[in-house]
Amino acid sequence: MPIVPRRAPARRQILAGLFAVVLATGACAGPPAPSGPASPIAGAATPIPSASASGPTCPPPVPGLPSGQRWWADRVFYEVFVRSFADSDGDGIGDLRGLTDRLDYLNDGDPATTDDLGVTGLWLMPVAESPSYHGYDVVDYRTVESDYGSNDDFRALVSAAHERGINVVVDFVINHTSVQHPWFVDARTPGSEHDDWYVWLDQPPGWAGPSGQTVWYPAGGRSYYGLFWEGMPDLNLENPKVTAELVDVARFWLEEMAVDGFRLDAAQHLIEEGASQVDTTATHAWLGGFRDGIHAIRPDALVLGEVFNTRLVSASYVDSGSLDLVFDFDLAGTIRNAARLGDAMSVVASLAELGARYPTGGVATFLSNHDQNRVMSELRGDFGAARSAAAVLLTAPGVPFLYYGEEVGLQGRKPDPEIRSPLPWTTAQPGRGFTSGTPWEAFAPGVESATVGTQTANPDSLLSAYRDLVRLRGERPGLSGGTLIPASTDSPSVAAWLSVGSGETLLIVHNLSDEDLSGVGLTFGAGSLCGVPTAEVLGAVPASAASDGPVGNVSGPDVRPDGGVDGYVPLDRLPAHSSWVIRVSP
Repeated sequence: MPIVPRRAPARRQILAGLFAVVLATGACAGPPAPSGPASPIAGAATPIPSASASGPTCPPPVPGLPSGQRWWADRVFYEVFVRSFADSDGDGIGDLRGLTDRLDYLNDGDPATTDDLGVTGLWLMPVAESPSYHGYDVVDYRTVESDYGSNDDFRALVSAAHERGINVVVDFVINHTSVQHPWFVDARTPGSEHDDWYVWLDQPPGWAGPSGQTVWYPAGGRSYYGLFWEGMPDLNLENPKVTAELVDVARFWLEEMAVDGFRLDAAQHLIEEGASQVDTTATHAWLGGFRDGIHAIRPDALVLGEVFNTRLVSASYVDSGSLDLVFDFDLAGTIRNAARLGDAMSVVASLAELGARYPTGGVATFLSNHDQNRVMSELRGDFGAARSAAAVLLTAPGVPFLYYGEEVGLQGRKPDPEIRSPLPWTTAQPGRGFTSGTPWEAFAPGVESATVGTQTANPDSLLSAYRDLVRLRGERPGLSGGTLIPASTDSPSVAAWLSVGSGETLLIVHNLSDEDLSGVGLTFGAGSLCGVPTAEVLGAVPASAASDGPVGNVSGPDVRPDGGVDGYVPLDRLPAHSSWVIRVSP
């Protein structure tokens, strides 16, 4: 149903008030820095100058990345469960050599090619020796899981990744170990060398875990604390010897295994203060010291944390200096719901708050991970909605993380093994390109269409959309590091904002609905733009959105003298589940 522009609807006034604090930052970025080569998803469009109103004079441009930005700020990371990615020896279990052999799929190191995913960061779920399939109960911090290969295999993987411009981050499980770890085996004897490396009480207290779960377990006449499970006893991080050992383990992985940083599992659960077991003051303080210790070994090492809580809480870990980067779980849920329901307002509001809560960056964004139902299952198999979710993630501020298989629409719902199933590379039975043997876990539902082989040559596939979006993000630094200025729109299904940074102003427009929309107007508050802008489409997803018939005029906005914009219609037509990146040049 066509959308007829309105002049100043009530919802626009509501949004204007909601985003007043964000708009106050202004966006007059001046002329853009010289652009790189056109993105392969760019729709051929000639800039058309605005012929009427003139906005305020633009200040000189400020090209380049923001001062003090770290190496990870403009990266796109890919989370891999080694067990499920690629099997090199036919035993049905993915391994490090299999991952190394498939690195060209992630990034072949040649910026001129377009058939790789283009990611520039790799997060590996636990790779240390463990008795479990998932690896989150470590028995040897300095030895690679034997199912995956050897320490030399890991070094070869990191070297090959670095050759392709991919930085490698590994899961570091510091909250607990396995009950089979030699430290805990020794600690079972009161007064032993490792007795105080864990949390013991002669009698369990009268309180349970933060979710009401059992957390105290009997052993040898005493009880030990294990937040997640009796097979994972918590380390006593208030013991300086434990902290020193973990810093030395970090040194081993940084210096001898050449990793570029760590993702700290369960970062909010490290030190309990009586019955207070989550986000304690002691946890913040310990993390800050641990981060300093890692940076003393290697100043540019990334310290990323999992803080499964509200944005207010997770952001505090960056504000306090406890972590370099933290996952924002609020945004993940908002994007998934918005893509499913076509709710654009929630996305724009969440992104605006993201900038306010993380004013200096420090936020990692994602759609799903190894602990959650896969995004395609949450979206009920809707490829259009999955494409919209990916487009919002990859055009928004922050450091995006993709969960392996997300790019082909891999499905999966809990229990955990089913959201960590093997990646199907082809449709060939029995191993679908993952293994020549029998895979350790059954393939997910919908596997016939959710394979790399069936999507790789299709320009309108989900995989192609991910490739195009990652490549466009790499070409436009303003997408990751820009200041976000939200728009109010004539449609509840259209999310739009300006991203201002790195010497250019980008307009991002997403149609989250499953219908084509026409004549959607955008409104920006005072101080948003300047000069007499032109507009140029840099990229569109799906690729056919800019090639299958006209998208209408691509005209620049009429800017009010105060820098605001009323009812700007950049594109006459917005195809269903399409996304656009438009450079707006004064």
